[in-house]
Amino acid sequence: MPGPRGLANAKINQDRGVVCWPFHGSLNEALLCVFDGHGSKGEKASEFCMTQLPVLLDKDHDALLTDPFECLSRNIIKLNELLFSSTLGQAAMSMGTTSNVLYMKGEELWCACSGDSRAILASRKDGRIVATNLSEDHKPDLPTERVRIEAAGGFVSESGPGGRPSRVWANGRVGLAMSRSIGDGECKKVGVIPDPEVKKFTLKPPKEHGADGDLFVILASDGVWEFIDSQEAAEIVALSHERPHASEACDLLVSEAADRWRREEGNYRDDITAIITFLPFLEDWGDHEGEVACNEGPGMHEVFIGKGSKGLSKLKHSPVVQRKAGNEGAIAENVENFAARRLSLSNPFNGGDDDWENAEEEEDDEDK
Repeated sequence: MPGPRGLANAKINQDRGVVCWPFHGSLNEALLCVFDGHGSKGEKASEFCMTQLPVLLDKDHDALLTDPFECLSRNIIKLNELLFSSTLGQAAMSMGTTSNVLYMKGEELWCACSGDSRAILASRKDGRIVATNLSEDHKPDLPTERVRIEAAGGFVSESGPGGRPSRVWANGRVGLAMSRSIGDGECKKVGVIPDPEVKKFTLKPPKEHGADGDLFVILASDGVWEFIDSQEAAEIVALSHERPHASEACDLLVSEAADRWRREEGNYRDDITAIITFLPFLEDWGDHEGEVACNEGPGMHEVFIGKGSKGLSKLKHSPVVQRKAGNEGAIAENVENFAARRLSLSNPFNGGDDDWENAEEEEDDEDK
């Protein structure tokens, strides 16, 4: 963020992301999440969601298999309730986080979005790269969102010049730049909801190299999407899609997003977090339930983004593949190598926040 004498000051990174693969001990399942915190101590809201949601879904796994729509929606709403009943409850009245969760099972994908962290699918169609939004940014001026907010007594201000976002206002004092989120208790009173919009997709990777089909998925906070639209992001990543590791594609996208912020905003940059999966990510491993176990925890290989020190930090346990008698060779590749090839996540920059706006604080600043 801007500092004295034209220099840049570091700020807290309020983004958090998490990848669980294998999920619930299944090589055919994965959980990818991005949480973008905002407001004072917003990083605590995103950190809470990062650590709690995978546990909630892991414990509710039978329901997740039976009805992913209902299970994802119910548990994300429950996550919001748990935040308010935790020690962060009072702080959560004036801070919160977006939530975008991808649950993948084989070639099926469910996207559960609350807020404006976006997920897209990039495909090759007739030889061209084409982006499809898996989620819709929940902005207050969307017609369906505005109706709900105004019916609850909220007021929506329009977006303006210079990239000023539309906002939903609580008590005429606090403005939130999204219409769905976890936390944000003041705005919950005026129609802001935690309920995710859940959509299902069937992935269809190419049958052979260079053929048409679905190539990769991008899940990212709005630090990526502020100056890069979905189609351009797909084209940027496609430049490095043929490289052996998805990490290179992720680094390329995040670096380009940071460069755009530098050109457009100088010394101010929003937090940037991205997860990319090259497809096919979850191949047909067959029924290996119970064959993958971790040294500790709920049977997941977990990677947290933006937690602790600069860059990535990884839990110390890693998956151990236990093959059953007579099933040797059923799992064709080493788990770690497979994940390295197919799954990438990146947030290499140090963690300002413009999702929450407090009118009284602005007036105080102007007086000074």
